[in-house]
Amino acid sequence: MKVEVGTIYGLLGPSGCGKTTLLKSVLGRLKPESGKILVLGELSDSPSCKVPGSAVGYSPQELALYEDLSIGETLLFHGRLHKMGQDKILSRQQWLIDFLDIPEASRTVGKLSGGEKRRVSLAVALLHEPDLLLLDEPTVGVDPELRARIWGHLRQIADLGTTIVITTHYIDEASQADRVGLMRNGSLLAEETPENVMASQNTTSLEEAFLILCKRQAKEVIA
Repeated sequence: MKVEVGTIYGLLGPSGCGKTTLLKSVLGRLKPESGKILVLGELSDSPSCKVPGSAVGYSPQELALYEDLSIGETLLFHGRLHKMGQDKILSRQQWLIDFLDIPEASRTVGKLSGGEKRRVSLAVALLHEPDLLLLDEPTVGVDPELRARIWGHLRQIADLGTTIVITTHYIDEASQADRVGLMRNGSLLAEETPENVMASQNTTSLEEAFLILCKRQAKEVIA
């Protein structure tokens, strides 16, 4: 897997294929049994590696929020962990609340809906404007208009140098990524621009290209 700096990498695949495991390995939460991972130019297990740390923003698939804190307290807590000043935290907080359609800062996280909690989790990842963003299914349950706004913002910050890896079940939205990795059973079946993946399978649909590659892999396993 190769992700260029300042690009959006869309990691596609069915549930259980290894997408989250791969992200946790990049993040340093899991150690690979073989091979190596370089993150921001450094080996993931090297003392000089900036990840985990403030160089990365992570929005996990499972919601990891303190439910007894308010939204404002949640963002303040994470902002202080990243050594952000209070004025900067408050400025980013207001922008993120408006941008992600999050309820007012005084609302307690535990009283939010599942979709609202997921948007707060995304806000935490975006808060400190990291060099690397790892986003695990961030648009699940998000309405199409907000999903389009999120992708527009990801495109904007990627163009300014942020590197983004995003997993998604929505194959149509992954076509907006600079590069996609199609994963099945822990293996990358293809890794190219969406256009090149479709062209290689002689189709105009990324979903159809994925299905063709899956069927080919299944035949190879049987053979």
